Amino acid sequence: MGHTVIQVPVPALESIAARLEVAPVCPHVTVLGPFVDRSEVDEALVGTIRELLAPVRAFGFSLSAVGRFGGGPTYLVPDPAEPFIRLTEILAAAFPQWPPYGGVFDQVVPHLSIGDALPETDVAILKELLPIGATADEVTLTWWSKDSVEVLERYPLRTG
Repeated sequence: MGHTVIQVPVPALESIAARLEVAPVCPHVTVLGPFVDRSEVDEALVGTIRELLAPVRAFGFSLSAVGRFGGGPTYLVPDPAEPFIRLTEILAAAFPQWPPYGGVFDQVVPHLSIGDALPETDVAILKELLPIGATADEVTLTWWSKDSVEVLERYPLRTG
């Protein structure tokens, strides 16, 4: 069982992952997910996403703070958040049957998940590493399952 996610990969975090007690697998900021089943990924879907993202420019951001959702999952906060929110709005408008975060939350909160309820010692280590500069220069359609993570399609964002 699994699902796809439209996400912005954050390879800048991979370079420091060895320093973290809990490092995310395939660090990313989710733009729209959960999304379609892998069996629903076809040329028409891939083309629609490509058209929607064609005018979007690459942008810089930093992972600037550590947050926690209701005492549960710990995440890094991308700053500025607005470009991520705009990406979500563009894709959610085109795919209303796939609301952000499965429609569970009323507000889109861009974040890079780190782990569930990290101990304060791990949070302190994370805070020492911040801010982490990054560039959103592509969006990916990625398959997530219990056993694997696989990029199905890459969508480079405009530069210059």
